[in-house]
Amino acid sequence: MSTILLSIGSNTFSKTNIDKAQRMLTRLFPGILFSQSVLSEPDDDRYSFLFRNVLAIAETDLLPEEVIEKIKQTERAVGRSPRDKYLGKVVIDIDLIRYNDEILRPADFQREYVQQLLPDLESQSL
Repeated sequence: MSTILLSIGSNTFSKTNIDKAQRMLTRLFPGILFSQSVLSEPDDDRYSFLFRNVLAIAETDLLPEEVIEKIKQTERAVGRSPRDKYLGKVVIDIDLIRYNDEILRPADFQREYVQQLLPDLESQSL
């Protein structure tokens, strides 16, 4: 089994969309643990609304590419569409930021909300 760390974010109906994503991810990854949510400022001028962010840790037998495909399917099911980015909307964004000890998205891993939420989430999973 491999341990994955996901970041989940939304700036459009964020609570509703993150709740929906969490329900879907729970079906994909039984035993998944979620952090509390935090609000953060956008780091890009395209986005004018605050982001709600959540982290998740899960165990899986899937390879990284398979995890990414599953989370992309989840994003589409929640309502993400390519044109939303140009409108400054992020209905849902789910990223695989760590697979076991390999950090796949270093810039995301260094974000303030990740560093804020990760210690508590990791302590839950021990």
